[in-house]
Amino acid sequence: MRSVRPTSVRLLAVLVSLGLLVGALLPGLVRRAGGEVPVLSWGPALLLSIAAGIVGVVAFSTWKSVHRERQRVNADRALFHLALAHASSRVGALFLGAYAGFALAYLDAFETVNGRDRVVHGGAAALAAALLLAAGLLMERACRLPADDDEDDEDDDGSRSKARPTPT
Repeated sequence: MRSVRPTSVRLLAVLVSLGLLVGALLPGLVRRAGGEVPVLSWGPALLLSIAAGIVGVVAFSTWKSVHRERQRVNADRALFHLALAHASSRVGALFLGAYAGFALAYLDAFETVNGRDRVVHGGAAALAAALLLAAGLLMERACRLPADDDEDDEDDDGSRSKARPTPT
């Protein structure tokens, strides 16, 4: 069986860079095609923030179950959580770059009403995408099984002991 590797920083950097390129070039391509570049609303930032919040809550719950309470997790549920973590970090990285690139494309037009809206709303969406990326990485970390050494209890003096106290 092939083991699952943690998301690499290189992959995330490539996705952010690709999104940045697409987001920065998109307004010019839309104008060349004769279209009008849309003004962003608060919708994308709100949607990405909600997604980041949901993934963050699931990540905390998973971490608490696996690491603090040492509960066993159903294999199907663990795979679902890991898939959610990978998807969240990758989508967050891509959207982070795309919305940041879009906002940067209009930075020189910040003095106009539409330019200001595009920069502010694009920046807010990029920030929300960064939160989704972080929540995905935290979820991935929460899915890691604790090492065998971590399962031993610590005595009051800080030394590890495999003996469990018996009830009196």
